[in-house]
Amino acid sequence: MSLSDENEQSRLRRRSFLIGSGAAVATSMFGAAPAQAAPPGAFPGDYDGSDLWLRYERVADPGLLARYRATLGAIVVENAEQTLVHRHTADLSMAPGSTEHLVRSTLAAARDELARGLGGLLGRPVPVRGGFPDRAVVVGTPDSSPLVRRLVPRRDLAPLGTDGYLVRSLSRDGHRAVVIAGNTEVAALYGTFAFLRRLQAQQPVNGLDLSSVPRINHRYLNYWETERLYAGNNPAGTGGLNGENGAIFDFTATGASAGLNLPVILDRYLVAARAMASVGINGLTINNVNANSFYLTPAAIEQEAALADALRPYGIKLAVSINYAAPTDARFAPDTLTREQLDPYSAEFQGWWTRRARQLQAAIPDFMGFTVKANSEGQPGPQDLGYDHGDGANGMAAAVAPLGMRIFWRTFVYNADVDADRLKRAYLEFGPIDEEVQPDGTKGRFAANVFLQTKNGPLDYQAREPANPLFGRMEHTNQAIELQVTQEYTGQNTMLCYLGPLWEEVLKSDTFATGEHGRLLAKRLVGHVVDGTAQGHPDSAIVGVANFGNADDLTGHHFAQANLYAFGRLAWDWTLDARGIAEDWVRLTWSNRDFAVRTIVAMMMGSREALVSYQTPLGVAHQFRSSDHYGPNPAERLARDDWSPVYYNRADRTGLGYDRSPTGSGFTAQYFPVLAARYGDIETVPENLLMWFHHVPWDRRLRNGRIFWDELVYRYQTGVHYVSWMRRAWDSLEPHVDARRFTEVKAKLAAHEADAGTWRDTCVRYWQEFNGLPVPTAGPLSIAIVLGGRTIGGFDAGAASYTVPVAAGTSPKLTKVLPADPAVKCEILEQAQGVPGRAVVRITGSSFFGPLLKDYVFELVAAPR
Repeated sequence: MSLSDENEQSRLRRRSFLIGSGAAVATSMFGAAPAQAAPPGAFPGDYDGSDLWLRYERVADPGLLARYRATLGAIVVENAEQTLVHRHTADLSMAPGSTEHLVRSTLAAARDELARGLGGLLGRPVPVRGGFPDRAVVVGTPDSSPLVRRLVPRRDLAPLGTDGYLVRSLSRDGHRAVVIAGNTEVAALYGTFAFLRRLQAQQPVNGLDLSSVPRINHRYLNYWETERLYAGNNPAGTGGLNGENGAIFDFTATGASAGLNLPVILDRYLVAARAMASVGINGLTINNVNANSFYLTPAAIEQEAALADALRPYGIKLAVSINYAAPTDARFAPDTLTREQLDPYSAEFQGWWTRRARQLQAAIPDFMGFTVKANSEGQPGPQDLGYDHGDGANGMAAAVAPLGMRIFWRTFVYNADVDADRLKRAYLEFGPIDEEVQPDGTKGRFAANVFLQTKNGPLDYQAREPANPLFGRMEHTNQAIELQVTQEYTGQNTMLCYLGPLWEEVLKSDTFATGEHGRLLAKRLVGHVVDGTAQGHPDSAIVGVANFGNADDLTGHHFAQANLYAFGRLAWDWTLDARGIAEDWVRLTWSNRDFAVRTIVAMMMGSREALVSYQTPLGVAHQFRSSDHYGPNPAERLARDDWSPVYYNRADRTGLGYDRSPTGSGFTAQYFPVLAARYGDIETVPENLLMWFHHVPWDRRLRNGRIFWDELVYRYQTGVHYVSWMRRAWDSLEPHVDARRFTEVKAKLAAHEADAGTWRDTCVRYWQEFNGLPVPTAGPLSIAIVLGGRTIGGFDAGAASYTVPVAAGTSPKLTKVLPADPAVKCEILEQAQGVPGRAVVRITGSSFFGPLLKDYVFELVAAPR
C-alpha cells in the first residue's frame, strides 16, 4: 500500500467514525452522556501528561486486546547493537532517579520502544527473541537483518529513500509476522512508531501493507530557550523554579538544579527525543534566533555534544542559532575580529566561521549548520557594512559548505526605510536577489546550501494571514517554511487553540504560481513550493518554532501537545488533514472511547476559528498589547509605528482595515496575477482576509447581507460563544478523563472564556469610539423572553447578566423564550422563585466552525412604582 493508500485507509476509518458525529457532539454539549466509570487501563488520576502521546496504556476493549495478543507474540530486531551511533561524551549518564535510559543505536531505540509500547498496550511483556518465532514483529534494514533481507525484496524498499518505511503482514514457513523495514535504521525507527500509533488508535494490525515516505527532507524545530516560552515550570509558564529558566534543556541552571546541567541527561530530554522521532522530526536548533554566542563557546559545545549524543539514536541532529557579529565577541579572544572584518566575502570572516564550524563538527560529527536572524529587530547583519542578505548568507554558506553544513537565513525583516507597508519589505529585499542573473546565465544569487526560512504569512504568526507572497516568487532559491508551534499570538499556555487547521489552510493555499511562459503550474500550492515539486527544487525543509519547556507536561497546556504532534505529522506529509491528525492525537493522548474522542476533536477543530473570531475577525491583524502579545490593546501606539496595533487597524470614522490594494500600498502586486486581482478587489477578496487588504466602510454590505459593523460584532460574539461551549463540553468529560488533567484543563478553559470576553469587549468598545454605532443585538444566539405577558429583548450578548424589572403582582417565571434563530435550542436552567430573583436560560446553536453556547442570566428586580 502506498503512502496515499495509507492516508485513504485513515480517511475511511475517520469517515465511519464521524457518521452521526453531529448528534454525538450535541449530546456532549448538554452533558447527557452516560457517566461511566473509567475503563480498565485508563490513566491514573494523578497523571501529569509527561509522556506526551507515548504513554501506551493497556487496550481497554477485551476483544481487541485478545486479537492484538493473538497477533503480536514476540519482538525480533537482529543485530540491534551492531551499528553504534557516535558518542563524544565518554561518561554520558542519566540524572539520578531517572526512569528513561540511554541507548547506543537506533535499532536499540526501536527495539526498546516496541518492548515498552507492546508491553503497555497488551498489558503484559512481549519478549525480545532471536530467530523467526511465530507472531513476531520484525524490525530492521536489509543491511542489519538477514531476516528482513529474506522477507522484503530490495525492490520494494528502493522507492522509500532514506526515511521512508514499510509495514507488512506476511506468512512464511508457517510463521505469521509483521515486518517493519526501511533502507536505514532511522527509517525502521519511524516505521516502529507508526506501527505503535496504529495500535494506540485501535486500528487493525492484520493484513497490513503500508508504506510512507516523507514529502519534505528536513523537518526541523527551532527551539527558543529565552523567548516565547510558555511551558516553564512556574504559573506564568516561563520557568524560574529550582534554578531553571523554564527551558527544556539545562545549560546554566543554578541553585538546586545546578548539578543537573548538561552533560547530565534528564528524562524529559529522552521523552522529547522519542516524541520528535515518533512524528519524523529530524533536526533541532537548540537556541533562540536572537542568539547568545555562549552556544559557540568551547564549554557550551561540550554540553551540546552530550545532548547530541543522547538524541542521535532517534535520528535528531543539532544546529545552533548564531549572531552574525559573533566574531567580535570578547569571549572568543584572541580569535576575534573587528567590526570592519565582518565583510561576508573576506577571508577573515569566512575563516572565523569555518573554525567555529569545525570545532562544533569535531564534537558533533552530524552537526547541521547555523540558523541566522540578521538585520532584523536590532540583530546585526551584512547590511551594517553595506552588503545585502544574499552577500551575508553566501559568505557564511561558503564558510561551512566544505563541512557539508547548511545556512538557514530567516526572511523576517522589515526595515522601515524599504517601504511604508511592513508587509512589503521582505519581498522587496529578497526578491531581487532571487531574480539576479548570474555569469552562467542562471538566475538567483543564493548559494545551494542556503535555505531562506520564511514565516507562513507576511506579518508575524497571526492566527490567520494570507500565505506569504515569497512562496512561489523565490523560484530560484531553496526555501523553508517556518511555522510557530509555541503560541505567541494564539493563546500562549492559557487558550486552547489547535493549530492544525491554520497550517493545513496555509499549506493547501493556492499560490497560482506560473511558469516562464505565464501558464499556471500544475503543482502550485504552498505545500508544493515547500516540498520542491512546484518548481523543481531537489531539497526541501520545514521548520517549527518549538513549544517544549520544563513543565511537567513539557508544553504548558495539555492541548498544546497536539500542536507539536500536528507539526510533525504535517512536516512528514503536508497533505494530511487536520481533523484526522486531531483524532489520532486524541486517541493516543486522552481516550479511545468514541464519546470522548468525538467531543475533544470537536473542541479542537473549531478552536482556531473561534480565536480568530474573538481576537482578529475579518482580517484585522496584530491587535495585541506589546507587553506580552497575549491580551488586547487596539489603541496602543508605540515609538515604532509598525509595532503598533493602530498601524494595522487604521480605525477612523469611515471604517477599519489597512488598504493594501492597488490604490493603497500596492502590497497585492507581490502575489501572482490571479491572487493579486482577487485580493486587490474588495468585491472578490475572501471576507476572512477583508481587512488585510482593504479599509472597509462601517456600513458596507457583506455577502451574507449584514453590514460590516454588524458582522464584525457578530464574529466577536461567535468566538466567545464557542469558548463557552468548549467549557461545558469539557465538563461533560469528567467521568471519562483522568482527574489531574481534567482539573488542569478545566481551569485553563475558565481563564480562556474570561479572556476571550475581554478581547471582544475591548475591541468593540474601541471601534465604537470611531463609528459611534450601538452594539447590534441580533447576535448568533440572540433571544427575547416573555415574562408577565411582556416580550423583552434587545440583549447585548456580551453582558454577563441583565437586569429585568418585574411589576408588582407579576409572576417572576419566564413563560417563553423566543430565539431569533429557530434552529437553536433553548433551555431554562433556573427560574426565579420570587423578586428579587434570578433566571438562567441556556441557548445552544452552531456556527460555520462549530457549536455555540450562551447562558443568559436575568436578575429580576422590582419595577419602580
